Amino acid sequence: MKTYQFTAFQNQRYAANGEVKADSPEEAKDKIMQRYNSLWQGLDFDDYVGDEAPDLFILTDEAGEECHLEDETPPDVLKALTALIGKADDLIAAIDGTMGQFEAEVSALSEATSTAEKAIQAAGGAS
Repeated sequence: MKTYQFTAFQNQRYAANGEVKADSPEEAKDKIMQRYNSLWQGLDFDDYVGDEAPDLFILTDEAGEECHLEDETPPDVLKALTALIGKADDLIAAIDGTMGQFEAEVSALSEATSTAEKAIQAAGGAS
């Protein structure tokens, strides 16, 4: 496992620095995002940045090699998916109250919601 020094940027203006142990740059990014989403180990940005996740990561490994990782998913797409997931969950709850109708539709919507949540997590966002 390598030790990476990192700088995580939000809107490519605000930075948070730290250190993370990981086997690859991608795993390091995942661990940084876990810290970002954690109430107890949040990232300490140099200025208040709101609710947006970091969108650019610069990692430096023990050998001094630098790796740049950018979130390729546009923030608006993540926000739209998150809103759709919330509305789908509301709709599923409302449909579940009916007398066994629409079971196939509810199942398909639940599966689509789960897939969207996984996509958000894979892109580094929180669902």
